[in-house]
Amino acid sequence: MEVFGSDGMVAANNNTPDNCFYSNADGVHAAKPLYFFLERYMESFIAELREFVECIQKDTPPPVGGIDGRIPVLMAMAAARSYKEGRPVKLSEIA
Repeated sequence: MEVFGSDGMVAANNNTPDNCFYSNADGVHAAKPLYFFLERYMESFIAELREFVECIQKDTPPPVGGIDGRIPVLMAMAAARSYKEGRPVKLSEIA
């Protein structure tokens, strides 16, 4: 995943069998991501489940709520409309 903004960029890479890569005139070369998404994101799923159980045990709200899931859906819908209509689309047009 890569996110670009006016002040820079941030990237999160997939887990791969190794962390090695090399660059040459043809580009940057690295191992392909692990095959299945559970292999690639197992640590994230474990952390998510631990956090969920802790919220239940302590009767606290989760750090991520429904709005956190809704916003990326709205972003995807705006991006699709923007592509289809060939213009910038604000999230307020979707919500």
